Amino acid sequence: MRFKKCFAVFSIMMIMCLSVLPSFASADSNNLFEGIVAVDNKGKKYPEITDGNLNTYSVIQPQTISSDRVLFDLGKKAKPKMVTYKFNKPVPNDNLYFSLVALPYSDVITINLRKGELEGSVDLTSYYNSSPGLKDGVDGFALKFYGSVPLEVSDMKLLANLPVSEISDLNAIEGVDNVNFTWKNPTDEKFTGVSIYKENEFLKTVNKSENSYKVEGLEANKNYNFKFVATYGNEKSQGIQKGVKTLIDPKTVPPGQVSSLTAEPTDKTVKLKWKKSKDDDLAGFKILQNGKQVAEIGLEEEFTVKNLQPLTDYTFGVISVDRDKNDSPPVSLSVKTLEENDEEPPHVPSNVFAKPSNGALIASWDKVSDKDLAGYNLYVDGKKINSNLITSTNFVIKNLENSKKYKIQVQAVDRSGNASELSLAAFGTPDVYTIPVIESNYGVKDVSDGVGTMFSQIWPALAFSVGIVLAFYVIYKLKHTILP
Repeated sequence: MRFKKCFAVFSIMMIMCLSVLPSFASADSNNLFEGIVAVDNKGKKYPEITDGNLNTYSVIQPQTISSDRVLFDLGKKAKPKMVTYKFNKPVPNDNLYFSLVALPYSDVITINLRKGELEGSVDLTSYYNSSPGLKDGVDGFALKFYGSVPLEVSDMKLLANLPVSEISDLNAIEGVDNVNFTWKNPTDEKFTGVSIYKENEFLKTVNKSENSYKVEGLEANKNYNFKFVATYGNEKSQGIQKGVKTLIDPKTVPPGQVSSLTAEPTDKTVKLKWKKSKDDDLAGFKILQNGKQVAEIGLEEEFTVKNLQPLTDYTFGVISVDRDKNDSPPVSLSVKTLEENDEEPPHVPSNVFAKPSNGALIASWDKVSDKDLAGYNLYVDGKKINSNLITSTNFVIKNLENSKKYKIQVQAVDRSGNASELSLAAFGTPDVYTIPVIESNYGVKDVSDGVGTMFSQIWPALAFSVGIVLAFYVIYKLKHTILP
């Protein structure tokens, strides 16, 4: 056989015996290469060719001398029916081919590869009749490659039997802890059943009359890989794999969060209000204060947190809880309590007095001692007459009827809105003969400022006058004291 320089030749030679140690394939596998690692004449191993992983590959270098070869030992006589191959990259041109030969290089079967081809197969069923030396089968084979660039081989299989039909229309209905499979069986008369594997672990073989199987005892919300292998007596198909994922257990699904959470603070309490979710199995709510649970309630949509400190920042949260004790994520908000609310009323004003005036009464009273005093209310004959709190201790009650007796009472009010009892009544009667109340916009400060200004204006003249008199007096005293 003559090889051109630009050609690459992939030679597979069936040989009767080889000098490498045997590596046995699994007994129930149709692939005779399963478990075998190829080794070249220099001791280098090529496990990627037979590892069954299409994402790995071995690089076969072009032959430089006649002894260069990669050897596979079956460990026993066998008459495989087919060889399959896959490359990591498409065939670059149409000039590549396989040569399947038996020693001593007779009965050559040549398979031409097409440009762009990634995989192929060769039927060996009639190969063993080509030579008397092959009637009992082969012990292994050698792989040779001729060309100018390395060859990347990702997979090779040596099948003990020709591929058989697989099951079809494989479907899965996932449950929480189970999966129910259904399929269509092959019509081949030799078909005997289906072997089922979970994560490469054998589960069961069902007979040919069955076309469904339920796998139970699975974990919820978990991925599983199953394999279904059609059996034909002692022969088996390559199998069909099916990945599934079990459903989430509804008993572990948390309820929905509350919505529209609001807060109504006072000085020592905060009332929380919200809208519940629409979950059918909602059982209640947990209340959080600064990340710590302080209460668990039923389906009410409000809760008042008590015993808080005034003017303090708090973070509150509400968690939905279902009947299976699942919690939703909390919905939170921050709120600050109000200033302390004083519920104690101020002291009752005392020494209330009503001085008569023409058409009016001038009410006065003693100032109460409460530190949080806000002002006073004034009552005439039991009716409050001021619209705003009175901040002084006197007040002119106008537009009264002369010669009529009026009852005057005063009430103290603090900054929290607490009001004292009404004071003891003082009585007064406006009198036409008294000095009338004179309206004035001047206050005490205005009077003080006026007096000061006036005094500053007369002070120079006053000082001059006093100074002259004082000078004469001093001279007089000196004259009588010092002079004889």
